[in-house]
Amino acid sequence: MDDRLNTLLERADTCLDATSRATLAEIVDAFIATHQGAQDFTDAELAHLRHVNSEPFVPADPQAVAALFARRG
Repeated sequence: MDDRLNTLLERADTCLDATSRATLAEIVDAFIATHQGAQDFTDAELAHLRHVNSEPFVPADPQAVAALFARRG
């Protein structure tokens, strides 16, 4: 492993609380998922993604978004 990365992970392990380490693990996991190269989707998953991608973009209604956030506090 790269020395800097190893050092940073060791610091995180010793300096951060469990909740922060879990958050960091999620960030690293997401980073790896988006940078690892070829995806390993099944044919059905790729077909679904192509279908979703072909649908026209419909922006959210600003008032509906504001109402949702108002309800969620």
